[in-house]
Amino acid sequence: MVGSLWTGISGLSGSQTALDNESNNIANVNTIGYKSSRISFTDQMYQAKIGKGVTSFDVEKMYTQGNLKLTGVSYDMALSGDGFFVASNGAETFYTRAGNFRMGESGSLEDVGKNKVQGWAMQPIKDDNIVSTDPNATRFSEDFTKLLGNKIIRDTTSIETIIAKATDYTATAVSDSNTVFTGSGYKSASTKIADVEKLITEYNKLLTTHSNADPKPTASSSSLQKSYMDFKLDTVSLAEGDELYAYIDGTKYSQSFSTDEATTISKFIDVLSNTPGFKAHHTADSSTHAFSTPATDPAGGVYLEGLVPAESFRITEFGWTDASNSNQAIKGEVVTVADAIVGTGMGAIESIEEALAQAVSGKQQDVYTTDDLKFSATNTLNDMTYQVSIFDNELKTNVTIPSSALALADMTDVDEVVAAINNPDYGGAVGSGVNTLTNYVMAYNINGNLVVKTLDKNNDVEFTGTLTSTTQQELQTMTVTGTAGAASTTSFLGTAVAGTTGGETSTEIANAIIADKASIISAWNTAAGAGVNQIEDITVTGGTTLVIQYVQTTTDATGLTLNPDTTTSAVSNSITFGAGVETQTGGASYTVVRNINYSGREGAAAEFLKINTMVNQTASHSNIQLRLDTLSLTDSAFGEFSVDDTGLITMKQDGTDYAIGQIAVARFTDNRGLDPIGDNLYKSTNRSGQALYKINNYETAAMKGGTLELSTANLSESLVNLMVFQRAFEANAKSITTADQILTTLIQLKR
Repeated sequence: MVGSLWTGISGLSGSQTALDNESNNIANVNTIGYKSSRISFTDQMYQAKIGKGVTSFDVEKMYTQGNLKLTGVSYDMALSGDGFFVASNGAETFYTRAGNFRMGESGSLEDVGKNKVQGWAMQPIKDDNIVSTDPNATRFSEDFTKLLGNKIIRDTTSIETIIAKATDYTATAVSDSNTVFTGSGYKSASTKIADVEKLITEYNKLLTTHSNADPKPTASSSSLQKSYMDFKLDTVSLAEGDELYAYIDGTKYSQSFSTDEATTISKFIDVLSNTPGFKAHHTADSSTHAFSTPATDPAGGVYLEGLVPAESFRITEFGWTDASNSNQAIKGEVVTVADAIVGTGMGAIESIEEALAQAVSGKQQDVYTTDDLKFSATNTLNDMTYQVSIFDNELKTNVTIPSSALALADMTDVDEVVAAINNPDYGGAVGSGVNTLTNYVMAYNINGNLVVKTLDKNNDVEFTGTLTSTTQQELQTMTVTGTAGAASTTSFLGTAVAGTTGGETSTEIANAIIADKASIISAWNTAAGAGVNQIEDITVTGGTTLVIQYVQTTTDATGLTLNPDTTTSAVSNSITFGAGVETQTGGASYTVVRNINYSGREGAAAEFLKINTMVNQTASHSNIQLRLDTLSLTDSAFGEFSVDDTGLITMKQDGTDYAIGQIAVARFTDNRGLDPIGDNLYKSTNRSGQALYKINNYETAAMKGGTLELSTANLSESLVNLMVFQRAFEANAKSITTADQILTTLIQLKR
């Protein structure tokens, strides 16, 4: 009878456990991601083939798929299939099917219990992930309004995002000065904009092609086509009615004779260079293709370069028509200097990216005219210094080059200045390389102007050039005294002063000289001849003191020879011009300011910024940061959150998609071995095994954004089970009372 009692008690205990479990299922019928559980009973040991009751062998979670409910909440997500979200409190790792997540205070993706959702986070942005024409711009701000390219590229073990943006190049683009740059790469503002937009189109084509390629091709760079067109004008000259022309890709480009040969050639080159997709300049050097001008090299030709890497062009005919010979076509010679090379993979993308950055920003070009440099017929001997402050891409800081300003001695014209700046050994021995300017900038003589530009390798940086000049300038003063005689003119420096008829005071004579100084200076300089001290200006101070400014072009230490010389006074019509006194020798130093009307940038003068981000799926799991400012991507923190089927998180801001991480999905060899600990969380056990992960969450549950997985608890089934377990409980209670009654009867019989 005692055995019957224990058997009944085990039945009561089992039924109670089943009731507890079913009550828990009913309580969690609305719990997100909840998996219903069931009791597994087993009979206990047997004695003489009679069992000794029941025990609850296991409480099993039933990992069936719950229904998915579309919520529209961006941070909600659900798993469809086998797998678990991973969360961590920093010390322990948990697993869950509940995807009602949110952005935490720190910007990380969190569950409702503030555990950080784990996954493959975006790698920190390094310097080599950024290409910027402005060293101060390392993240996107509201100034970068133009999206140039944006693509998320999946590779075998990584997800790369390329984002390229620019400031408003349509607002900053200005036309090059036709005065300075005609025949030498001239482009209008509209053409600069068209160049940028052509490159944007090609850039996005490459990004799309590369993102769709599987597997990704190896990287190789693209290059530009470069061609040289020789006019063949060595023994002839263009004349009225002639026309220069070229057929390029089936389109005719032409220029009729205008003014003279040099002007015609320059205008023809401008027609080509001002065509979107091309750059052109005049050159007489068929090997180096250095800049020249038709005025100095009329027999030269056109150096034509494509703008888009890997894009070739075809010149089918080039030359000029001779109007004097029935418009006969005189064909020139076309030489392909370099073919366009079609690159592959990221190498091709980086090639066009560089071309795009240069079109958006363009090389800085500082222009100094001969007037700015004060080169003239009367001033052909200048001492100069030149130094630049420029951003060094490798050092990531501004440097002053050279450390001591480069001394340019006895410069007579622009060509000498250009040769000195471009000579790495200028100021030192051959091979010394003391002139470090050549590592950063290059000087050109373009149509008689000094133009300093950055090099191709650092075309994106800006610099500040400091050019000083010391002209061999002298000042000599003389005092005017006396009153002119009656009815006679007064002469100064051997020339009769206009407007003097006699009787003028010394002040009136001084003013008359100033009024007539142009003719007086011209007469003196003509009489003195080239190479002899030449007067530049005459001014008056104190009413009667004349100041003569001249250029000392001889070694005459006494300076300007007046009439009769510098040591005695000169008298004309009773007016005395005191002996000349040197008030300044050795010249005056002044800063030559770049000409703001002509200086600027080759490109659209905007700023280019590209950022590459990487999600490395072989890296360890970590928290996923959602704030774009914390990620150093933009100045603005928030974007539009979305997640795809593979768990990739993107944030969209101002039309730009940023891939900022991928949520990890864990799988286990035995899901039923997981240990439920509450708060919708599970922990791994020896029975479940360690969590297993696949790159790109391959062969795991698909992720659904804006959706939640509902509880798998079935209310109607649970209510039925309650009645079943209740009857079982009552029946077991009856077996106990029956056994008790029999036991009582037996005890009474014994008595």
